[in-house]
Amino acid sequence: MTDIGQVQDSNPKPSIGRFLGIVAVFVALGPPVGALAVTLLLAVLGLTSGLAADGWLDQGRFAVGVMLLGLVFGLPISYMVGAAPAALVGLAIAAWDARTGRVSLYVALGTALLLGVLAASRASGLVSAPEGECAAQVATLLAHLAAAGLCWLLARTIFRRSDRSNISRQGESNEQQ
Repeated sequence: MTDIGQVQDSNPKPSIGRFLGIVAVFVALGPPVGALAVTLLLAVLGLTSGLAADGWLDQGRFAVGVMLLGLVFGLPISYMVGAAPAALVGLAIAAWDARTGRVSLYVALGTALLLGVLAASRASGLVSAPEGECAAQVATLLAHLAAAGLCWLLARTIFRRSDRSNISRQGESNEQQ
C-alpha cells in the first residue's frame, strides 16, 4: 500500500535548471545537426543529379568535398538561421516536461514540423528554379526534423527521470515479500 508521501515523491517538481538545460541542448546542438542534414541532402542530390564524375572514386571525392565545404560554411550560418527555431522547439519540450515530467518525441517533432513548414514556405523566394525550390523546402524540413529528433534523444538521455522513487520501490519490495 502506498501513502501520500510516496505518491508525491514519485512526481518530482520541475526545476529551472532542468528547464534551461533542455533548451540549451536544443540551442547548442540543433543548428549544427540541421546543417549536417542539409549538407548530407545536398551531397546526395549532387551525386544523383549527374553533377559528379562517372567513377566511384570521383563520386566519393565529390561527396566528401561537398560535405566538407557545406560544414565549413554551413556551421556558422546554421547558428544564425537555426538558433531561434531550435530555441522554440527547446522551449516547447521544456514546457511539456515541466507540465508532464516527460521529454516528448511527439512534441519535439510536431513543433519542428510546424516551424519547418513555416520556414519552407518562406524559402520559395530564395531559389528561382522549381527544382531548386523543392530541394530547398525538403532540406529545410529535413533540417528541422533531424535536429529535433537528435536533440530530443540527447535531452531525454541527459534529463532522464526515474519512473518511481526509491521509497516507492522499497514499498514494492516489502509488499512482494
